[in-house]
Amino acid sequence: MAIIKNIELENGVVVNYHRVVSVDNITNISSIIEVASYTDKSKREEEKQAIANSQPMNIFIDSKYLSVPYDSTLNVNSAYEYLKTIEEYSGGTDD
Repeated sequence: MAIIKNIELENGVVVNYHRVVSVDNITNISSIIEVASYTDKSKREEEKQAIANSQPMNIFIDSKYLSVPYDSTLNVNSAYEYLKTIEEYSGGTDD
């Protein structure tokens, strides 16, 4: 599962494949969503192959951590739904 949308980073690199890496709930405080963004889907596939085969990789990944209001039910699926409600990822397509 991922969101596909072109986003230009401050350094000029365009990323368009965004996946939720992790969801962490800090009880009664906040929830944190970790998002990894790749230049395209093929780079994510390349990463998966390299990990599966214990091989080195040269892949650009932009990671960010979003602190959101605490939600004890937040999981990967609901994190994707949340991401689609914020401007940065809204209008993206599901993969």
